Amino acid sequence: MEFLNENMQVIIAAAVVLVLIFILMAVWRSLSPRFGGGRRGQRLGVSEYYEMDKTRRLVLVRRDNVEHLVLIGGPQDVVIETNISQAAITAAYSPSPGSPEQPATRAPPRPPVFGDRKPPPFRPAEPAPPAAPVPQQKPREEPEL
Repeated sequence: MEFLNENMQVIIAAAVVLVLIFILMAVWRSLSPRFGGGRRGQRLGVSEYYEMDKTRRLVLVRRDNVEHLVLIGGPQDVVIETNISQAAITAAYSPSPGSPEQPATRAPPRPPVFGDRKPPPFRPAEPAPPAAPVPQQKPREEPEL
């Protein structure tokens, strides 16, 4: 208790300084675009991505409500499709006004590869023949000098 009474002014001053630091950080963060505050008019972004393998990715990049499909990684980057707009996407997936809407149908399943018969079973592994013994060599006798 004695410690608190002696250092009460220091503790209150430290608490005030911490509160001021948090207020300044909040104001700075709301005004600075680097920390997420100025992103209201963001024009560029990654809509989706798909990892093809360890090095290549298929990325859908959005810029001003137009999307571009890009393959990145590997020896070089490739633009696969450009100017994909939202209007073109909705038109591609909506039925045309004059045609009756047809339900989506699946293709019939493929016939089995082996027909009605099953593939032949695997042969059990046969034990390997015993290895021939390795001949022992006699140590060399070195001539005396």
